[in-house]
Amino acid sequence: MLCAYAELHCLSNFTFLRGASHAEELVRQASKLGYAALAITDECSVAGVVRAHVAAKDTGLKLIIGSEFKLDDGLRLVLLAENINGYGNLCELITLARRRAPKGQYRLSRADFSNLTDCLALWLPDFAGSPHAVSAQPLSNSARCASNDGAPSRVTDQAQWIATTFTNRAWIAVELHRGPDDTHRLAQLTVLSNTTGLPLVASGDVHMHLRQRQPLQDVLTAIRIGIPVAKAGSALYPNGERYLRSIGRLTNIYPAELLLETLTIAARCQFSLSEIHY
Repeated sequence: MLCAYAELHCLSNFTFLRGASHAEELVRQASKLGYAALAITDECSVAGVVRAHVAAKDTGLKLIIGSEFKLDDGLRLVLLAENINGYGNLCELITLARRRAPKGQYRLSRADFSNLTDCLALWLPDFAGSPHAVSAQPLSNSARCASNDGAPSRVTDQAQWIATTFTNRAWIAVELHRGPDDTHRLAQLTVLSNTTGLPLVASGDVHMHLRQRQPLQDVLTAIRIGIPVAKAGSALYPNGERYLRSIGRLTNIYPAELLLETLTIAARCQFSLSEIHY
């Protein structure tokens, strides 16, 4: 029996040199696959949500609006707007982050989230400091120092902050992409969940609507880091799994309870751009 699913972490081409599909393409494909909802979560941006909203109205797909962030200490998370107040808070956070950094960059610290309400958080823990998780955002000195610390202590510190800052509205995102370490990563995150009390949820870290866009995504990565594709090596994703996968495929990768948890989160996100009137 297939589980229902909502994709909660998805980048469009409005995440410059990372996303390889238009927001409209992502919405239409998610609808075609029978997803319950799709979150467009471009990095420190909501620039793609208007086009996604128009496509979602045409297809009847539920659209969730969010954004991905990387803090100056290396912590990564996705925020999803629960309601119109959460959307306003999300936009204010993006504006703050962009205004304090040069064009094309942004800067946030943990202190900037102290009064953020009506947004749900998906924490993206990084045990190994994978280069694939690095955005166009340059590392600050504090982030470079953090990368030299032991991973367990860094992850524990991040978990405590997430649990305290987003009480009863935070999850650990489990993103599995058919890698050789998927089983080990799921086990690590399960232990982390049991230790912190933060529930697990499946998400895809989607960068394209179809697997066929992988060559384009490779080119974007090479441009972003400033080297030819042929020399990019491990900076490229090892496979094409960061696309909108069929629900049947997802059920072979994730435990059913992690897929069902996506519906719990989607149900809490009730904001639509249709609510905004000028």
